[in-house]
Parts: sequence; structure tokens; C-alpha cells
Amino acid sequence: MKLVTLKKRRDFVLSNKYGQKTHNKNFILQEYCNPNISDQGLMFGFTATKRIGNAVKRNRAKRRMRALISGLLKEDKILFKQKYSYVLIAKKSILKASFCDMHNQLRECLSR
Repeated sequence: MKLVTLKKRRDFVLSNKYGQKTHNKNFILQEYCNPNISDQGLMFGFTATKRIGNAVKRNRAKRRMRALISGLLKEDKILFKQKYSYVLIAKKSILKASFCDMHNQLRECLSR
């Protein structure tokens, strides 16, 4: 299954403004149900700001978050609510965190 990602800035802004935020050591998870999008299912957005580091570090952080979501979708799709948008915002500590820790933290965020 291919990840459907958010592309438009307005989707990220809506998620930031109206979405439910869950903070963690390595990332921030924003959940947002967009009533205007009825035909789209599950959508994901990944953000890494310049505070993370240079372009190489930002891209690595986004790759790690994409791999994390892909793994969870294959493992247990029930964790995610249908017709919701999820935005993951990287924190600086994500570059040094182990994948297992990030996996457990994301599961914890989704269960809240």
C-alpha cells in the first residue's frame, strides 16, 4: 500500500490550527479530520524544519518518519482513524533515536 501524503500548504495549516496535537520526545503528532475531503482516506504529512539541521539531516528525519508510518500501516492499520490526516513534525532528537523507541512512542501517541 502506497502512502497518500499531504502536498498542499493549506492542509498542513489546517492540521496545525484545528488538529489534536500529541507531543513526544522525538516528534509531534497532529491528527485532523477534514470534513471537506470525503473521498480521501488516510493521509500523512511529514515536516522537518531548519532547526533539525541541514538538508541531509532534514531528509533523513523525514525518511525515518515515512518508514515508521509504513511499518505501522503494514503491522496494524486499525491504529489509524479513517478519513483523518496525520502530520508528523520532527524534533532534533529524532536523528539519534533508535527506531524501536520511535515505534513505541508513535504507538503510544496514537493510543491517546
